[in-house]
Amino acid sequence: MSDVSILMSTSASVTITRLLGSVYRHHAMIFALALRDLQSRYAGTLAGILWTVVHPIAIISIFYVVFAIGFKAQGSGGTPFVLWFVAGFVPWLFFNETLTAITDSVTRNAHLVKKTVFPSEILAPVHVTAALIPHGMFILILAALLASYRILPHIQQMLFIYYLGCTVVLVLGLGWLLSALQVFYRDISHGLTIALNFWFWATPIVWTPSNMPDAYRWVLSYNPLFYIVEGYRTALLFDSSWPTLWQTVYFWAVTLFTFGLGAYTFARLKPEFAEVM
Repeated sequence: MSDVSILMSTSASVTITRLLGSVYRHHAMIFALALRDLQSRYAGTLAGILWTVVHPIAIISIFYVVFAIGFKAQGSGGTPFVLWFVAGFVPWLFFNETLTAITDSVTRNAHLVKKTVFPSEILAPVHVTAALIPHGMFILILAALLASYRILPHIQQMLFIYYLGCTVVLVLGLGWLLSALQVFYRDISHGLTIALNFWFWATPIVWTPSNMPDAYRWVLSYNPLFYIVEGYRTALLFDSSWPTLWQTVYFWAVTLFTFGLGAYTFARLKPEFAEVM
């Protein structure tokens, strides 16, 4: 490796480390802003935070009627469709809504970002933290569904916490990258909506991997969301074990690269945010 490459690698590492250090130093502010975000989002409504589950429950009901009742769909191994779908939809909903919110976070908070003392890098962790509360509510709803189907709790269900951590790292990396680019290219958020719709149907959330021809099923392994969705399902619905070594190595290689790229891009473009906005 040449001296130039070493210097570039060292510079990138220092930049990312400084950004992560700033996030850690402002952890109290992150929790405070996350709480304020939840409060302001539902201020003046009668149902309050319950609105976070009303819309997704309506979506679940529609998919249940169409696929379980209309098409007589079943989950893998004969699992009831509602359990199969909800177990995959819960992590997807967390990823989808958090990434969408983070992407617009810098431009939507221009009044804060223009203040030189405000650490704009904490906006992504703020939205992740705020999203954990409705995500926890959905885990409780899923637990109630499991109980209604007489699926008893077991210790390996706690593996979902690992997959939640996987989702957080992935969404933070993508969020930092897209929110930084969104400042300069406002089309990013519009394109993201299309990309997420495609990603939803490209991930076996509604359909099972067995629906895909055997010759092409290997493609699923290269989708990071497949690792997370299947992880939630196997942890919560079945007496699961850890995923294969190859799947885990591939997922973390992609995720850590995305995380590093997002953190580095955000840190390098941050000084220009105020001027552009």
